[in-house]
Amino acid sequence: MAARPKASLRPGQGGEPAVLELERPLAASLTPGQPLVAHFHSSEGVVLLREPAALGGFFAGSLSSLSVEEVLGHVVSGIRSGQLILQNGPVQRTVTFRDGQPTFAVSSVHHERLGSVVVQLGLVTPEQLHIALGKVTPSQRIGAVLTREGFLSEANLYSAMTYLVREVMLNLFEMAEGSFLFLEGRQPPPGDQVKLQERTRDLVIQGLKRGEAVARLRRRFPDDLMVTTGAEAPPPGEEALFARAAPGTSLGALRSFWEGSLFSFLTWVEERMRDGALVIQLKTTVPAVAPVAPVPRRASGTFAAIPPPVVAPMSPEERFNSLLAQIHTAIRLAGANPDLLRGFLESPQPGLEAAYEGVTLGPDGRLDVERIRQNVSSGGEALARAMTLEALDAFVSYALFSARNVLPGEMSERLYRGYRDLQEGLS
Repeated sequence: MAARPKASLRPGQGGEPAVLELERPLAASLTPGQPLVAHFHSSEGVVLLREPAALGGFFAGSLSSLSVEEVLGHVVSGIRSGQLILQNGPVQRTVTFRDGQPTFAVSSVHHERLGSVVVQLGLVTPEQLHIALGKVTPSQRIGAVLTREGFLSEANLYSAMTYLVREVMLNLFEMAEGSFLFLEGRQPPPGDQVKLQERTRDLVIQGLKRGEAVARLRRRFPDDLMVTTGAEAPPPGEEALFARAAPGTSLGALRSFWEGSLFSFLTWVEERMRDGALVIQLKTTVPAVAPVAPVPRRASGTFAAIPPPVVAPMSPEERFNSLLAQIHTAIRLAGANPDLLRGFLESPQPGLEAAYEGVTLGPDGRLDVERIRQNVSSGGEALARAMTLEALDAFVSYALFSARNVLPGEMSERLYRGYRDLQEGLS
């Protein structure tokens, strides 16, 4: 992790005021001459904010201490109004809330800008967007220019802004690192605010599922994984992307050419791996053969006693099933009905319908792993095993989420720790 830029206090000399010296990365984001108000926190630090009269308060911190889910929980459950800003390096996303409901969003990510979104949705052509961008001024933003030029109706502009707010909100859950700042009371102009049809609670649940999916997919498809094109031809419209993958490239490099969220990219990688259009580039080096240790002998010349056989550790599949059995037992002991876990099998997450076709839950809470493996076996042994583990991981995540409201806090946390240990062991 790169070192964070620092600020140093230089005491004033001869009655001159003290000076707070900022390293260039910090100073570059501030406007010269723009006054900042200091909020002191004893000798431990100070927060500098541009503070208009409408600002009622703020809270800030690191995403390593409070997750996106916890920060949003504070905003939504507190029915708060203001701007939530999340930043990690060059990526900055800002969502505005009114009474706990998201009403506006902006992002520094290219595919999360309004101009890019209206092209993605097919509402304007790239050529029309190019013309409109040439007419944007500080007082005439892209949305106003597109409608003024007749490229976009007011209704379609509203639909695009609604889609943008939803996508930025969901993509907050991709951010596991960085910092957050909530400015109480800060609001955009009334004409920029939209109303989403979904309840914020439902949107947060979707975001949690997206964040969990991204975490799972990143373990399977890390940035340094080398890929190349397979035997299957690329789908129409993806030829340019596959041309970059043909000589062999890392997923991290390929990602830089993807116009969309990390979730959409990893989902695309998974689909192309499954249909054989994209494959892992195998290493050509031959692994060294470990030397065989000599069998120890006794002084008399006879062989030493052979040690007892080592019991093989549980496979990842067995560990997932063992954890499911623990969750099932905990729910039963808490006086709840363990059948609530069957809801996942009746309506699997999108993309897992085929994997869970005909799969049942045993009386002890364990899944029929062999049936899952058979359901996903069409892509070869290595891919089938990876997809089996992904399907099991999704079910365990659902089981923990569903059981959280019926289990005591200590028991729920212990099961979650077991789940995190299992995930870390697979990564």
